[in-house]
Amino acid sequence: MQGNGFKSTEDPYSMYAVSEAAGEIRASRSALLDNISRIYDTAAAGREISLEQRAVGRRTQIQAAWRAVAAVDTILSRSGGNGLRMNNPIQRFWRDAHMGLAHAIHVPGPTYHAAVLTELGVEPPAKLASMV
Repeated sequence: MQGNGFKSTEDPYSMYAVSEAAGEIRASRSALLDNISRIYDTAAAGREISLEQRAVGRRTQIQAAWRAVAAVDTILSRSGGNGLRMNNPIQRFWRDAHMGLAHAIHVPGPTYHAAVLTELGVEPPAKLASMV
């Protein structure tokens, strides 16, 4: 992340973007680990993991992935034209992150729909339930 003839660490706007992105990535990671811990604790206690727990857990997973990719986008957008050069590692991180979101497991619509229905006490249709 260089521009205007000075080091990235001297650019307060770039450093702001990197710090903001790091916070989003850390928050996403914390949400994922908290989610995994809750589901693991339920299973370890011998209790069944409810459809609502699964749906909310999947929603958390999707939100974390999208937030993390948005953080990568923030960094890339401040990398200048060199950020997309094939020899720059950031372009690879950006491509990998976006390819991860292209997987069906990260499509938010059906999962969010199922999550809110279960939280409202409504049984989601089988098509939606299958996404959680």
